[in-house]
Amino acid sequence: MGDQSPLASRPLWASVADGFYVGSRDGSFLGYVDRQADGMWRAFDAVSRSIGDYADHHRAMAAVTTREGDAG
Repeated sequence: MGDQSPLASRPLWASVADGFYVGSRDGSFLGYVDRQADGMWRAFDAVSRSIGDYADHHRAMAAVTTREGDAG
């Protein structure tokens, strides 16, 4: 009936080890975040390039999700 675009699915984050999370969306790998020895969280894109360090894992995850469209 109207022109309805499908809702964007939310990223799914899985804790695969203590201090290590992997993100995906619709089965596609987004990247990961890894807690560093100093307590900071380092974010990586889908090809393992470092995006940056963040004070908490939620901000690191947001950086990976935001960066998703920039990969390549």
